[in-house]
Amino acid sequence: MRRVARTALSVVTWTVVACAAAVALAVGLPNLFGYKSFTVMSGSMEPAIGTGSVVVERPIMPREARVGDVVTFKDPEGTGKLITHRVTRVRVSGATASFVTKGDANNTVERWNVPADGSIGRVAYDVPKVGYAMVYAGGRHGRLLLIALPALLLAGFEIARIWRPERPKGAKGGAPA
Repeated sequence: MRRVARTALSVVTWTVVACAAAVALAVGLPNLFGYKSFTVMSGSMEPAIGTGSVVVERPIMPREARVGDVVTFKDPEGTGKLITHRVTRVRVSGATASFVTKGDANNTVERWNVPADGSIGRVAYDVPKVGYAMVYAGGRHGRLLLIALPALLLAGFEIARIWRPERPKGAKGGAPA
């Protein structure tokens, strides 16, 4: 029974580690190739992109944007926030690209301009719900947990190793003869 429990725990542990590694690669690896990732903090793009999703985007020139693309841009009201919405109209005239964008769940549009040779982000893909964990991990308690949890696990493994009785060399585990 103990062996089954230990095997089950090992399978669960490796499954969690593999899932965490896959998410880390999906969100982090694209940064090496010039992509950026952001956490979506509102439901303005639902159902296409849900609250708490991480969007991974690549920088494009404004003239490359097409109607229907989901792009990230600075709030035209000057708040400094980034907004990720769908392009409903784009027009390039001389050195300026004019956009009309709208969140899929919104009733209003944003009108904004950017230099035609500037840069905006086009969403390549999103990873649902991962942003919640990333925001938590970036907070005070999350950072503490990211330090304390591995330390506690390491301490637990070391205590178990110290207290576990030593097996005689050559023993395969079973009752002594």
